[in-house]
Amino acid sequence: MLARHAEDMFWAGRYLERAEDTARMVRATLLSTVAEPPAQAIDHMQNLIRTLRLEVPTPDEDVQTMAENLIPSPPMLRSEAGLGIDVQAAATRLVASPSLAGSVVFCIGRTRENFRSLRDQIPSELWEQINQFYLRLRREDFATAMEQDPFQTLDFIRVSCQTLNGVFETSMARGEAYRFLVLGQNLERALMTCRLIQTRYPAMDGSSYDEMALTLRSVSALEAYQRAHQSSPLATDVARFLLVNDSFPRSVLYCFRMSETQVEALAQNGRPPSLRRLSQLRSGLEYADFDAMAANLPEHLSGLETGVREVADLVSGHFFRNAEAFDLHSQAISPGASS
Repeated sequence: MLARHAEDMFWAGRYLERAEDTARMVRATLLSTVAEPPAQAIDHMQNLIRTLRLEVPTPDEDVQTMAENLIPSPPMLRSEAGLGIDVQAAATRLVASPSLAGSVVFCIGRTRENFRSLRDQIPSELWEQINQFYLRLRREDFATAMEQDPFQTLDFIRVSCQTLNGVFETSMARGEAYRFLVLGQNLERALMTCRLIQTRYPAMDGSSYDEMALTLRSVSALEAYQRAHQSSPLATDVARFLLVNDSFPRSVLYCFRMSETQVEALAQNGRPPSLRRLSQLRSGLEYADFDAMAANLPEHLSGLETGVREVADLVSGHFFRNAEAFDLHSQAISPGASS
């Protein structure tokens, strides 16, 4: 497989996963704000923006500045509490803005562009599905639909992403194209789960079921967690499940194992640096004393996130000729930047 085609497939997986993760997190955040006071709803939206790494650098107390950078006036509304952020308008921009790097529309557009360069190597059903999905997102009434019926719109995005996953899982041969796609998808998934825990962990003090449910719904893990932990609201239980559960497909450990499998299959001779680094991350997480890790979890999460980014760089350096630097892609574009 040509290196540039492999890179396109790798980033298609990353962008597709980013779009689905964003839709899940926005939906969970909007659901959590239904019965909350404005100040708490704003706090949840800011946490979401921080998780997606789309926040505009600003002092913590300056809510107004961040809101104005994210949502241009006049669509921004002001609550009675005097806080200048409209949660629904922020959600709409995170989903429907084609100019906001990291938005759902932006990521699906990039996924489509990468697949378009590979039309002779992907199933026709996959191209048809991504094309239909993209055209629906670019309709003039899409932002309006997101404003008027956000939950139905976000469910449509989630189901469309799941359909794409089903198409390539059931119709692609397990060759290089498939493996680069799945590798990119799982690295992005591990990265987003680490960011979610890092952002949400301080709010889960064990006294609030709602805070626990918001965190787990953001990765569609609530029901699986309840079966394993009987709805324990403890932050350590939630973090343990999302980090080291070996059967939940969005846990960090599961994603590391899947990524390791793909790199092993791609590296037919020897162990490239990306595989060695992945093995270090996976084994370090799998065999760690979690109670000791929980004592300083933010530092460990930061290390895991850095490790995932290192793996992405190593994959690029080993497999992709003239690879574009990782930090130039939308997942690492400066907060709030446009394409």
